[in-house]
Amino acid sequence: MKNLYKDIVYYFSLLGYLGFVMVFNILFFIIIYKVIEKYFFSSDLLFITLTLIGIFSGFYNSYKLIMKKK
Repeated sequence: MKNLYKDIVYYFSLLGYLGFVMVFNILFFIIIYKVIEKYFFSSDLLFITLTLIGIFSGFYNSYKLIMKKK
């Protein structure tokens, strides 16, 4: 029974960490876009591209975390 609680806590903490990883990756690429927009040029296509890269990198990093052994 004690092992079950330990696993539940581990998976809830993993779930929270995965959410943090996803949000951080997306925000990181949006910040990169804002810097490019401020100093160089503004483009909707660039914003969409960098946001999609942030989403895919977030999924990839989450996949790596899930597949990592305990």
